[in-house]
Amino acid sequence: MNTTMTFGELSRALKNGAKSAAILNENGRPTARAAGYLLEPEAIAAVDVALELSRPLLISGEPGVGKTELGYAVARMLQIPDLYLHTVKSTSDAGELFYTYDALQRLRDSQLGKEGDVGDYVEFQAMGRAILSAHQRSAIAPLLRGKHVEAGNNAPAPRRSVVVIDEIDKAPKDFPNDLLHEIETMSFRVKEYPGNPPPETPSFDKIERTLRPLVVITSNEERQLPDAFLRRCVFHEIPFPDAKRLEAIVTAGLANRLQRMGVKMDGDPPKLGDGTAARLVNLMLKFRDAQPDKKPGIAEMMDAAALLVGAGASDLSVIRPAIVKLKRDGTLFQDAVRAVAS
Repeated sequence: MNTTMTFGELSRALKNGAKSAAILNENGRPTARAAGYLLEPEAIAAVDVALELSRPLLISGEPGVGKTELGYAVARMLQIPDLYLHTVKSTSDAGELFYTYDALQRLRDSQLGKEGDVGDYVEFQAMGRAILSAHQRSAIAPLLRGKHVEAGNNAPAPRRSVVVIDEIDKAPKDFPNDLLHEIETMSFRVKEYPGNPPPETPSFDKIERTLRPLVVITSNEERQLPDAFLRRCVFHEIPFPDAKRLEAIVTAGLANRLQRMGVKMDGDPPKLGDGTAARLVNLMLKFRDAQPDKKPGIAEMMDAAALLVGAGASDLSVIRPAIVKLKRDGTLFQDAVRAVAS
């Protein structure tokens, strides 16, 4: 293995003082997600392995621990400005990760006598856009038909992207298996294009190592993924943080959470009162230890912290709507509030 290539890339970037990039685009639009995200050493090591092996990084953990945000954080730390998010649904088709084809619109245009090139009805999606953007235009010219010709001519130089495939365990059973070839080769073809076979992007060995997309896949482990799919991934589990780290997360991420709510930041960002972050974390952990039917995650904790700042309150009872999601858990929450107050 040539260790001068990419292994330890994220570790080195952080060691050299890399700061979170201020600009990050999600599907072409600016996003504030993951500003202030704290990366654990184990997560950094897993990212480095995924980069070195050019394999997807499969992230598991309970809902709300920051699985999706990790992909955004890595993009910021590696100064990668483009992230493509694909949220998986129970009706998702694996091909939609790469492109969608509007056959109905093409039929309508044909009936009106104004049918365009087949490429006019193709929209490249998350994985497709990331793969295309990693290649020189000449290498992918056969896939740039119709409206994509001009877009290709105006495209910037080849660049690396991050792709986040969110909650893959919600997909239909065959979804992961339908991705095996594409994950292995980091390439795809547009089957509606003419040709036998239709044109396909070059395989990943034709992409410069530093330009290969980083694919982050999240799973809540609601069902077991196929062994063949797991074999092609690098795995990392995010455990629920301990009290010390939870307090650090609140401190680091509060400004970003308030900004996403639309709170204007004039000067120093608002902060929780002395000791309030520790009390909030203590309450969260006591409530979770009581085994409610719906345990709150980090997302709920950040909502609660923002609520306390906005209300200028120190009474933890006011955060109940942000923490308690089921009526039957209300008593456990009040017990936890009383335990923290005593």
